[in-house]
Amino acid sequence: MSRLAKVLGFLACASAISLPVYGLFHGYFDHGLFEIKQVQWSPSKQVGIVAERSDHDALGGLTYFVLISDHVLSPNDLRRAYYSDAVVFAATATCLKVEWESSTTFAVKCDGSVIDANHIDVQKTRSDEVNVSYVNIAIK
Repeated sequence: MSRLAKVLGFLACASAISLPVYGLFHGYFDHGLFEIKQVQWSPSKQVGIVAERSDHDALGGLTYFVLISDHVLSPNDLRRAYYSDAVVFAATATCLKVEWESSTTFAVKCDGSVIDANHIDVQKTRSDEVNVSYVNIAIK
């Protein structure tokens, strides 16, 4: 077998393996429903978004997550963001609300309840130039 054929064969095998793995970790095979629950604009024209990921399959569940963006995201954009490092907060709690305290301070709140550390999947204190604070949410 020629060297070119071996290299092409190796590249074909590597592509056949890496593309599905890439898709798995970037949400392309996630059939869950992504829906915006709250949008809150900042004075500096950034938007805080509370979104829900629901899935009725056996391995799925219900997760609420928070993002900061420069525009309101579509369901496909929410899916991609959920599998990226853009998520500021994620938990299995339905009480999430967001509020801009200033153009650089963003608050994630649990309205009417408290979220303990066992229910938190992601929790950041900063997103780019924005400080994130938490109300009625344990620090993980």
